[in-house]
Amino acid sequence: MRQAEVEQVKKFQFFNQENIQDQRANGDPTAPTLNDIGISDGCGIGTKLFLSSQSKNLIYVYEANSIQGCFQPHNESFRVMKCTRESREGKLVTFGIDSENNQKSSFVKFWDPNTTDYQNMKPIKVILVNKVGQPLQNFNCFCIAKDLSAMAFGLQDGQILIFKAKSQNLMTMDFKDQVIQTDQEPIKSVHLSRQDQNLNLFCTTDSNIICFQNMQNRKKFSIPAGAQFDLTAKGTLIGCPKDDTSTIVEYSDTKKEATWNVDGDKIEVRFFKQNYLIMLISPRQDKEQVDQSVQLTIFDLLNNYIAYYKKFEKIQRFIPVGDYLYVITQNNRGEKNLIRLTEKENTHKIEIFFKNNYFDVMYRFASNQSSDKTLLAEISRLHGDHLYDQHDFQGAIKQYINTAGILEPSYVIGKFLDVSHVDFLIQYLAALHHEKQADKNHTALLLNCYVKQKQITKLEEFLKESSFDSDLFDIDTAIKECRQLGHIDLALRLAKSRQKNEAYLSILIETNKDQNNKEQNRQDCKSALMYIREEIQLDEKAQYLKEFGQQLMKAEPELCLEIIQNLVLLISMVQNLKKRIDSQKGIESISILTPEELKVWRYFNLSDEEIKKVFSITFGKPDEFLHLFVVNDEYLESYLKFLIENCKTLPNEKAIFHRYFEYHLEKYQLFYKDESKIGIRDTQLQSKEQGIMKLLENQENEKKYDKNHLLVLFKMYNFVPGIIFLLKKLQMREELLNFYISLKQNDQIINLCSEYGREETNLWIQALKYFAKPENGAENYIEKVLVLVSSLENLSPLLILNILSKNRNVNFKLVKNYFTNKISKDKKQIDDCQKVVKEKMKKATELRAEYKKLKTQAKVFQSTKCNCCDAILSLPSYHFLCGHSYHEHCIHTERACLLCPQDTQMFFKRKQEFIEASKETKPFKEKLYAAADKFDVICEYLGQGIISNQKAD
Repeated sequence: MRQAEVEQVKKFQFFNQENIQDQRANGDPTAPTLNDIGISDGCGIGTKLFLSSQSKNLIYVYEANSIQGCFQPHNESFRVMKCTRESREGKLVTFGIDSENNQKSSFVKFWDPNTTDYQNMKPIKVILVNKVGQPLQNFNCFCIAKDLSAMAFGLQDGQILIFKAKSQNLMTMDFKDQVIQTDQEPIKSVHLSRQDQNLNLFCTTDSNIICFQNMQNRKKFSIPAGAQFDLTAKGTLIGCPKDDTSTIVEYSDTKKEATWNVDGDKIEVRFFKQNYLIMLISPRQDKEQVDQSVQLTIFDLLNNYIAYYKKFEKIQRFIPVGDYLYVITQNNRGEKNLIRLTEKENTHKIEIFFKNNYFDVMYRFASNQSSDKTLLAEISRLHGDHLYDQHDFQGAIKQYINTAGILEPSYVIGKFLDVSHVDFLIQYLAALHHEKQADKNHTALLLNCYVKQKQITKLEEFLKESSFDSDLFDIDTAIKECRQLGHIDLALRLAKSRQKNEAYLSILIETNKDQNNKEQNRQDCKSALMYIREEIQLDEKAQYLKEFGQQLMKAEPELCLEIIQNLVLLISMVQNLKKRIDSQKGIESISILTPEELKVWRYFNLSDEEIKKVFSITFGKPDEFLHLFVVNDEYLESYLKFLIENCKTLPNEKAIFHRYFEYHLEKYQLFYKDESKIGIRDTQLQSKEQGIMKLLENQENEKKYDKNHLLVLFKMYNFVPGIIFLLKKLQMREELLNFYISLKQNDQIINLCSEYGREETNLWIQALKYFAKPENGAENYIEKVLVLVSSLENLSPLLILNILSKNRNVNFKLVKNYFTNKISKDKKQIDDCQKVVKEKMKKATELRAEYKKLKTQAKVFQSTKCNCCDAILSLPSYHFLCGHSYHEHCIHTERACLLCPQDTQMFFKRKQEFIEASKETKPFKEKLYAAADKFDVICEYLGQGIISNQKAD
């Protein structure tokens, strides 16, 4: 309920006053003016004013600044006049007594206001009230509904006579009358109001206001009433009680709606437009001076201010018509004046409000005008600034709250950052969150303010009422601030309720990490592990284990290892399911799992429905958890051994094996106290060495690791047996030789060169260089090397001599036998070669002579018989260089002698072999690589014509 007493009612002049110059109609000097008639009542329709004069029993029509005419509504007496509407569609209604045939009767007459023939004015509808010859007695007041659906008469004896149309309105003949008895008090006013399709009847007496809801249900308001009431545009009753005429009261059909306080005794009240109440007020009388004037006041009910006020010597009548208010005044000389009041523009009103700092009135006015939110926010900002400058901070913050969502929050926040203004700042920030206009910075600031003011209860209520809706505030910031300020339990509840898993785990793990309470830290880490196991989504478990695993492994290693192992089993289970089931179809039911797989599934508290989406989850790899064991590597061996023994289908198996080798190598290296003792092995060292070599030599594991990767690891940890094994496996003999040389294992050097030196003579060269260096002290091995290399034909004695000459400590007697034997062998080989050369040269000479003879002398064939059929030769015949002759029909081929086929076929066969051999390079390369004297192989191929510049087919 609005109370005007709460704030002082402000006064304005929001109506323009226009004095209308009263004229005689059409310049006729006999036409009456306002000063010539006595005005009893008035109403208006459209542009016409209807002024009644009961003394003359006439109604005058005023239009265009003059009285246009008059007519007599009733021939006997005229009691009351009403206009149903102020628009042109309205009807003029009169009530009075007419005499006909010496019988007086009461009638209600309806008139067409648009008629201009006033002298022949005829009613368009006449309704008889009471019986013919029995005029209505005790009449006190009259009203008619605006839609003409009913009319009511208030009588002196407390009765109300009602005429109600049965169909549309009273303009038809179909209506009924009804009598309602009130409290036997004279009826002062009656009003018909239509609300929600119901026609309500208000009536007032000197002691009560009574409402008949839909003409039936009676509702009584027991207050002194009187006649100063009118209907509002929405159908409520408004006016002033009889005993308190300075108060304006509004009633609906069920209750009192609102009150206003306007000073002065009300003489008359009328409702105007949609929100104005027109009042004639007599001023408070002073004992020393009597004021006979009257004040016309227009009160804005909606905005609670006086929109117009002015004193007049006397007001005969005021008539609201449409947007205008006509006022008929009279001065002391009896002269009447017609004034027309017109409402000013809204922009003018706002300028006045602003100029006088009436921001509250301006805001209410703009809001009731359905103004833009931006304008309302600007008004509130100006009002807030004004109150802030006056140090009314509570009032200022209320106004700033109205700007939420429009005004930049930093504008307001900057004004209230002082410690003494924190409570006001809290109000504003809370309003920002309520309007969903806050960001994470505002949330942080509000939480800080709650804590600084020790308003923890409000803090929790704020978060609870907000239902942790991320649209209202930044939950991450809320958790962060609660954590920083020491409210750990609240931060945990926030994180868990909004499934902020990272924040929840971080709070649990890190809160007590740096404190001396190790047991509490262990319990917190255990809770964190159980949260990962049972609460976090399946596709996120590995992520948070990898993120917080080192701290968890340090505090609670057993449980952490257990969860990791089960997660790896789950990963392996999914890999197996993909092999057993079509991944596109997916898994329909958990029944497909084996008992072991089901045990793993239940371990993580997973629902049966989650199995359907397991194929869509991207799981991590087991080796991604290896870094977690850095802080507690004693559990690393258990994890690696578990992976190797229990998981047969690891997605990154080589990485697992490499780390397993590295773990054992790390332990192996711990047994060395310093570099000077490398190679000295005790019992434990030998045990570790045997374990590594057993794992390395296992044929089943050979495909599970990268030999080159392991070789690097072995070199890093100086694991000699593993290096030798892998170098042999990779056939890296030269590198193996260098490794033996670095270890000065002379016997191993000799063995390696003896085994592979014939194919790779460079091994002997490297070994000889090593033995020949004085600093190595291995001169006694030189003679043995020379004995072994003496059988190698492709190793140059000059190269050996050059290598040995660099060591001055090498005695000639060590190399004497080698070079003596080598020279003897070479001399023998030279002699054998010279012998072969002589034989070949001799044969070549003979062949050249025979070739020359064939080229220069004719071959005489003296045979007269065929060597095949032994018949006399006859032409055509064939003769071969071998001396045989044949008939044409006896020989089977033109290229081969029948008696010498082996020599001929051998020749052609070898020639074809040479041609084919020239196309294949692989045999040549293999023979060249295996031969001790590669120059001999090349010469052989050149001599056979295999190597030639043949064009490709």
